[in-house]
Amino acid sequence: MGRASIGDAYDRSASAWRSGPAALYAVLAEALIDRAPVAVAGGVVLDAGAGSGVAGDAARARGAARVVGVDLAPAMLGRGGSAVAGDLVRLPFRDRAFDLAVAAFSIGHADPAAAMAELHRVAPALLASAFAEGWTHPAKEVVERVLAERGHVPPAWYQAFKDGTERQVGDPDRLAALATTAGWTDARVERVEVATGLTDPRVMAAWRLGMAHHAPFVAGLPSRVRAEVAAEAEALLAGAPPVVAPMLVLTAT
Repeated sequence: MGRASIGDAYDRSASAWRSGPAALYAVLAEALIDRAPVAVAGGVVLDAGAGSGVAGDAARARGAARVVGVDLAPAMLGRGGSAVAGDLVRLPFRDRAFDLAVAAFSIGHADPAAAMAELHRVAPALLASAFAEGWTHPAKEVVERVLAERGHVPPAWYQAFKDGTERQVGDPDRLAALATTAGWTDARVERVEVATGLTDPRVMAAWRLGMAHHAPFVAGLPSRVRAEVAAEAEALLAGAPPVVAPMLVLTAT
Protein backbone atom coordinates (compact mmCIF):
# COMPACT_ATOMS: atom_id res chain seq x y z
CA MET A 1 0.00 0.00 0.00
CA GLY A 2 1.57 3.31 -1.05
CA ARG A 3 1.91 5.40 2.11
CA ALA A 4 2.66 8.55 0.11
CA SER A 5 -0.47 8.02 -1.98
CA ILE A 6 -2.64 7.64 1.13
CA GLY A 7 -1.19 10.76 2.74
CA ASP A 8 -1.68 12.77 -0.44
CA ALA A 9 -5.28 11.61 -0.83
CA TYR A 10 -6.15 12.63 2.71
CA ASP A 11 -4.32 15.95 2.36
CA ARG A 12 -6.42 16.76 -0.71
CA SER A 13 -9.59 15.65 1.09
CA ALA A 14 -9.14 17.72 4.26
CA SER A 15 -11.75 20.38 3.52
CA ALA A 16 -14.36 17.95 2.19
CA TRP A 17 -13.71 15.64 5.14
CA ARG A 18 -14.42 18.34 7.69
CA SER A 19 -17.71 19.25 5.99
CA GLY A 20 -18.78 15.63 5.46
CA PRO A 21 -17.30 12.50 7.10
CA ALA A 22 -16.20 14.33 10.26
CA ALA A 23 -19.81 14.47 11.47
CA LEU A 24 -20.05 10.68 11.50
CA TYR A 25 -16.56 10.08 12.89
CA ALA A 26 -17.13 12.52 15.75
CA VAL A 27 -20.08 10.44 16.99
CA LEU A 28 -18.03 7.26 16.67
CA ALA A 29 -15.16 8.88 18.59
CA GLU A 30 -17.46 9.69 21.50
CA ALA A 31 -18.60 6.06 21.68
CA LEU A 32 -15.01 4.87 21.41
CA ILE A 33 -13.52 7.06 24.15
CA ASP A 34 -16.23 5.93 26.55
CA ARG A 35 -14.68 2.45 26.37
CA ALA A 36 -11.08 3.36 27.20
CA PRO A 37 -9.30 0.63 29.20
CA VAL A 38 -7.62 3.18 31.50
CA ALA A 39 -8.65 6.55 32.90
CA VAL A 40 -8.61 9.30 30.30
CA ALA A 41 -8.95 12.15 32.79
CA GLY A 42 -5.52 13.44 33.72
CA GLY A 43 -3.74 11.26 31.19
CA VAL A 44 -1.47 11.94 28.24
CA VAL A 45 -3.19 10.61 25.13
CA LEU A 46 -1.92 9.91 21.63
CA ASP A 47 -4.48 10.39 18.87
CA ALA A 48 -2.85 8.05 16.35
CA GLY A 49 -3.93 8.60 12.78
CA ALA A 50 -5.78 11.62 14.09
CA GLY A 51 -7.26 12.93 10.88
CA SER A 52 -9.32 16.00 11.77
CA GLY A 53 -8.86 15.24 15.46
CA VAL A 54 -12.28 14.07 16.61
CA ALA A 55 -10.92 11.31 18.88
CA GLY A 56 -8.56 13.80 20.46
CA ASP A 57 -11.45 16.21 20.97
CA ALA A 58 -13.40 13.47 22.75
CA ALA A 59 -10.42 12.70 24.99
CA ARG A 60 -9.97 16.37 25.89
CA ALA A 61 -13.69 16.61 26.71
CA ARG A 62 -13.17 13.81 29.22
CA GLY A 63 -10.34 15.58 30.97
CA ALA A 64 -7.16 14.37 29.29
CA ALA A 65 -4.24 16.45 30.54
CA ARG A 66 -2.65 16.50 27.10
CA VAL A 67 -3.56 15.12 23.68
CA VAL A 68 -1.05 14.81 20.86
CA GLY A 69 -2.30 14.03 17.36
CA VAL A 70 -0.21 12.41 14.65
CA ASP A 71 -1.25 11.82 11.07
CA LEU A 72 0.34 11.03 7.74
CA ALA A 73 -1.59 13.91 6.13
CA PRO A 74 -0.59 17.30 7.60
CA ALA A 75 -3.56 19.11 6.05
CA MET A 76 -5.93 16.95 8.08
CA LEU A 77 -4.39 18.20 11.33
CA GLY A 78 -4.62 21.60 12.93
CA ARG A 79 -7.33 21.22 15.56
CA GLY A 80 -6.83 22.09 19.26
CA GLY A 81 -3.83 20.71 21.14
CA SER A 82 -0.54 19.49 19.74
CA ALA A 83 -0.35 17.81 16.35
CA VAL A 84 2.56 16.55 14.28
CA ALA A 85 2.92 14.91 10.90
CA GLY A 86 4.09 11.32 11.20
CA ASP A 87 3.60 7.72 10.17
CA LEU A 88 1.94 5.11 12.38
CA VAL A 89 4.66 2.61 11.52
CA ARG A 90 7.44 5.05 12.54
CA LEU A 91 6.02 7.19 15.32
CA PRO A 92 8.18 10.22 16.22
CA PHE A 93 7.89 9.70 19.99
CA ARG A 94 10.00 8.16 22.72
CA ASP A 95 9.10 4.85 24.37
CA ARG A 96 6.13 5.07 26.76
CA ALA A 97 5.56 8.75 26.00
CA PHE A 98 1.80 8.33 26.50
CA ASP A 99 -0.58 6.78 28.99
CA LEU A 100 -3.05 5.76 26.27
CA ALA A 101 -2.85 5.42 22.50
CA VAL A 102 -6.13 5.89 20.63
CA ALA A 103 -6.25 4.65 17.04
CA ALA A 104 -9.69 5.48 15.65
CA PHE A 105 -10.16 3.71 12.30
CA SER A 106 -6.52 4.25 11.40
CA ILE A 107 -4.67 0.96 11.84
CA GLY A 108 -6.05 -0.50 8.61
CA HIS A 109 -4.46 2.32 6.61
CA ALA A 110 -0.97 1.14 7.57
CA ASP A 111 0.72 -2.22 7.97
CA PRO A 112 -1.43 -3.30 10.95
CA ALA A 113 1.26 -5.39 12.63
CA ALA A 114 3.89 -2.65 12.32
CA ALA A 115 1.44 0.00 13.54
CA MET A 116 0.46 -2.13 16.54
CA ALA A 117 4.11 -2.65 17.46
CA GLU A 118 4.74 1.10 17.38
CA LEU A 119 1.65 1.86 19.43
CA HIS A 120 2.76 -0.71 22.02
CA ARG A 121 6.17 0.95 22.14
CA VAL A 122 4.81 4.41 22.93
CA ALA A 123 1.89 3.54 25.26
CA PRO A 124 1.04 0.81 27.79
CA ALA A 125 -2.68 0.95 26.93
CA LEU A 126 -4.50 0.94 23.60
CA LEU A 127 -7.98 1.88 22.44
CA ALA A 128 -8.62 1.25 18.75
CA SER A 129 -11.55 0.91 16.39
CA ALA A 130 -12.41 -0.52 12.99
CA PHE A 131 -15.58 -1.11 11.03
CA ALA A 132 -16.84 -4.67 11.18
CA GLU A 133 -16.02 -6.51 7.97
CA GLY A 134 -18.83 -6.49 5.43
CA TRP A 135 -20.64 -3.43 6.73
CA THR A 136 -22.47 -1.42 4.11
CA HIS A 137 -25.17 1.23 3.81
CA PRO A 138 -27.12 2.49 0.79
CA ALA A 139 -25.16 5.75 0.88
CA LYS A 140 -21.98 3.85 0.02
CA GLU A 141 -23.50 2.13 -2.98
CA VAL A 142 -25.34 5.21 -4.24
CA VAL A 143 -22.34 7.54 -4.18
CA GLU A 144 -20.05 4.95 -5.72
CA ARG A 145 -22.53 4.42 -8.57
CA VAL A 146 -23.09 8.14 -9.16
CA LEU A 147 -19.34 8.80 -9.28
CA ALA A 148 -18.62 5.77 -11.47
CA GLU A 149 -21.04 7.20 -14.04
CA ARG A 150 -18.76 10.26 -14.15
CA GLY A 151 -15.64 8.16 -14.65
CA HIS A 152 -14.42 7.61 -11.11
CA VAL A 153 -12.19 4.58 -10.53
CA PRO A 154 -11.18 3.66 -6.96
CA PRO A 155 -7.52 4.59 -6.38
CA ALA A 156 -4.96 1.82 -5.99
CA TRP A 157 -4.31 2.55 -2.32
CA TYR A 158 -8.00 2.21 -1.50
CA GLN A 159 -8.35 -1.02 -3.44
CA ALA A 160 -5.34 -2.44 -1.58
CA PHE A 161 -6.99 -1.44 1.70
CA LYS A 162 -10.29 -3.11 0.77
CA ASP A 163 -8.60 -6.27 -0.45
CA GLY A 164 -6.03 -6.55 2.33
CA THR A 165 -5.72 -4.68 5.59
CA GLU A 166 -9.44 -3.98 6.05
CA ARG A 167 -10.00 -7.70 6.38
CA GLN A 168 -7.35 -7.96 9.06
CA VAL A 169 -8.79 -5.24 11.27
CA GLY A 170 -12.47 -5.86 10.47
CA ASP A 171 -12.47 -9.33 12.00
CA PRO A 172 -12.62 -9.41 15.84
CA ASP A 173 -10.30 -12.37 16.28
CA ARG A 174 -7.70 -11.03 13.87
CA LEU A 175 -7.84 -7.59 15.44
CA ALA A 176 -7.27 -9.01 18.93
CA ALA A 177 -4.46 -11.21 17.65
CA LEU A 178 -2.67 -8.18 16.22
CA ALA A 179 -2.60 -6.64 19.68
CA THR A 180 -1.38 -9.74 21.49
CA THR A 181 1.31 -10.32 18.88
CA ALA A 182 2.47 -6.73 19.42
CA GLY A 183 2.94 -7.46 23.13
CA TRP A 184 -0.22 -6.61 24.99
CA THR A 185 -1.28 -9.40 27.35
CA ASP A 186 -4.95 -8.48 27.71
CA ALA A 187 -6.62 -7.66 24.39
CA ARG A 188 -10.39 -7.66 23.96
CA VAL A 189 -12.68 -6.75 21.08
CA GLU A 190 -16.29 -5.64 21.48
CA ARG A 191 -18.76 -4.99 18.67
CA VAL A 192 -20.79 -1.83 19.24
CA GLU A 193 -23.70 -0.71 17.07
CA VAL A 194 -23.46 3.08 16.96
CA ALA A 195 -26.44 5.17 15.89
CA THR A 196 -24.58 8.03 14.23
CA GLY A 197 -27.51 10.41 13.86
CA LEU A 198 -27.05 10.63 10.08
CA THR A 199 -30.59 10.60 8.69
CA ASP A 200 -30.65 13.50 6.22
CA PRO A 201 -29.91 12.46 2.60
CA ARG A 202 -27.81 15.61 2.16
CA VAL A 203 -25.63 14.72 5.13
CA MET A 204 -25.34 11.10 4.01
CA ALA A 205 -24.21 12.20 0.56
CA ALA A 206 -21.66 14.61 2.04
CA TRP A 207 -20.30 11.80 4.22
CA ARG A 208 -19.49 9.61 1.26
CA LEU A 209 -18.47 12.34 -1.18
CA GLY A 210 -15.97 13.64 1.38
CA MET A 211 -14.19 10.32 1.88
CA ALA A 212 -10.54 10.34 0.83
CA HIS A 213 -11.03 7.85 -2.01
CA HIS A 214 -13.73 10.10 -3.49
CA ALA A 215 -13.03 13.71 -2.56
CA PRO A 216 -9.99 14.41 -4.80
CA PHE A 217 -11.94 13.16 -7.82
CA VAL A 218 -14.99 15.21 -6.89
CA ALA A 219 -12.86 18.32 -6.40
CA GLY A 220 -11.55 17.95 -9.96
CA LEU A 221 -15.01 17.99 -11.51
CA PRO A 222 -16.47 21.20 -12.95
CA SER A 223 -18.61 23.00 -10.37
CA ARG A 224 -21.78 22.28 -12.35
CA VAL A 225 -21.04 18.55 -12.35
CA ARG A 226 -20.20 18.57 -8.63
CA ALA A 227 -23.60 20.09 -7.94
CA GLU A 228 -25.28 17.49 -10.16
CA VAL A 229 -23.49 14.66 -8.36
CA ALA A 230 -24.57 15.91 -4.93
CA ALA A 231 -28.15 16.49 -6.02
CA GLU A 232 -28.42 13.07 -7.67
CA ALA A 233 -26.98 11.28 -4.64
CA GLU A 234 -29.31 13.14 -2.28
CA ALA A 235 -32.35 12.29 -4.41
CA LEU A 236 -31.41 8.61 -4.53
CA LEU A 237 -30.94 8.54 -0.76
CA ALA A 238 -34.40 9.87 0.05
CA GLY A 239 -35.94 7.34 2.40
CA ALA A 240 -32.63 5.59 3.14
CA PRO A 241 -32.32 4.14 6.66
CA PRO A 242 -30.38 6.01 9.35
CA VAL A 243 -26.66 5.25 9.45
CA VAL A 244 -25.93 2.74 12.19
CA ALA A 245 -22.28 1.72 12.19
CA PRO A 246 -21.03 -1.61 13.55
CA MET A 247 -17.80 -0.56 15.27
CA LEU A 248 -15.23 -3.01 16.59
CA VAL A 249 -13.62 -1.63 19.74
CA LEU A 250 -10.24 -3.05 20.73
CA THR A 251 -8.95 -2.44 24.24
CA ALA A 252 -5.52 -3.69 25.24
CA THR A 253 -3.29 -3.37 28.28
